Amino acid sequence: MNKIDMHSHYISPGFAQFLDDYFDGKGDGVPTPAFSIDNYLSLMKETDIDYGILSISSPHLSAAPDVEMLRLTEEVNNYGAHLAKDYHDKIGFFASLPLPLVEDSIKMIDYALDEQKAQGFTLPTNARGIYLGDAHLDEILAKLNQRHATVAIHPNEPKPLNDTIKEEVLTPLMEFFFDTTRTIIFMNQNNVFSRFPNIKWIVPHSGALLPVIAQRVDMGNKMFDVETQPDDLNQVLHSLYFDLAGKVLPHQLPTLLTMVDENKIVYGADAPYTTDNVVKLLNDDLESSSLLTNEQRQKFFYDNAHNLINH
Repeated sequence: MNKIDMHSHYISPGFAQFLDDYFDGKGDGVPTPAFSIDNYLSLMKETDIDYGILSISSPHLSAAPDVEMLRLTEEVNNYGAHLAKDYHDKIGFFASLPLPLVEDSIKMIDYALDEQKAQGFTLPTNARGIYLGDAHLDEILAKLNQRHATVAIHPNEPKPLNDTIKEEVLTPLMEFFFDTTRTIIFMNQNNVFSRFPNIKWIVPHSGALLPVIAQRVDMGNKMFDVETQPDDLNQVLHSLYFDLAGKVLPHQLPTLLTMVDENKIVYGADAPYTTDNVVKLLNDDLESSSLLTNEQRQKFFYDNAHNLINH
């Protein structure tokens, strides 16, 4: 089936050097994968991906000092914009922002959308421990809201993180799910989704642990006497988009579908951090699973993303 990939990554020369300089070539404990646009285009052909939106993965650029982060953000966005321009019928990109720097991030939003033709933005769950939902970032979200931006959230390693656990259990395997879940709940506790209703948020990895914990949090919010009542989390989940990057069958996706709008589920290959062979295996799972109808597959693989990026 034809697909639109909303969650895969490019690695610019500057980002690769950043990973070498600050993480010894093992960002999040994982060796930097090889990236070339030709390899991704080949994967697209093999897996029937018609169009792919690429973004920078974690670790977020905020691991570098401010001046270096600003330079890196310009470099990765310029690189993504060139890919999108050179392969405009196949490739789009989500621009990065230098969170948690407020004024610099706001300045980049218009330029990324108007000059670089970004399809939207990728924002980390946290930047230097400042989470999406923190009042410090409200001016940035207000600007994104003004522009009716699409924002794909990407997990970033939480700080601090127990080094012993980190060495034994790679951050992408567990902490990414925890930090994604933590971020969405924190955003909701601060009414981000109702205060900035024009932003179209994409939550990665089928909502991480939200299908498991959302009802508990929502019940607790109603049970405890809090000064500012968060939005109804069940209603919020129905307003968000979710991508299918990673291993989502047989358990996670069916549970998520009982809580969200199936017209807001989009496909994600997560290449090249997910190897080509695994991308194909996960693709086969989604295409053949009896847990999904053909109508759902058509929506998840193509229609929902097409409607989102052509709104």
